[in-house]
Amino acid sequence: MKKTTISITIALLLLVTFISCSKDNDEPVCLETNITMKINGELQNFQAIGRGIDLRQNDYELSINLDRRSDSPFREQTFYISLPYKKTGINIFEKIIYHQYINNTLFEGDFVNGELQSKVITNTNKCFYATFSGKLNDGNQEVNITEGSISYQYESPFD
Repeated sequence: MKKTTISITIALLLLVTFISCSKDNDEPVCLETNITMKINGELQNFQAIGRGIDLRQNDYELSINLDRRSDSPFREQTFYISLPYKKTGINIFEKIIYHQYINNTLFEGDFVNGELQSKVITNTNKCFYATFSGKLNDGNQEVNITEGSISYQYESPFD
């Protein structure tokens, strides 16, 4: 009888341990901050320079700002992205504004008017991870973005 009670107790302890460990694994893993994409075939790295949450009528909006500047005032690129906070899935970006100023030539556009494919994998109070690609034409120039990847681990979680 004692062996059966001990066996049942051990089995219950193992079951509780397994259940508590699997709950910990349900939370998405936050990847280190790394933002890369190919713009017109050239691999480029961006920096995350800010993020925020805005209250909307029925939910919240996450906004992320990315930047790539060089020592030259004639070369800068910025991205602004907005989407529903905590939502994941395919093509849920609501806005991507891309600004490029290279060699005295300005390009500025919103990818909503162009072609964009995106997949948001993680969108929590601690981090964000998405992949994307797309094409935008401002009438004079075309910008092609391929292999876009944003992994952004926030400096501190949203409260």
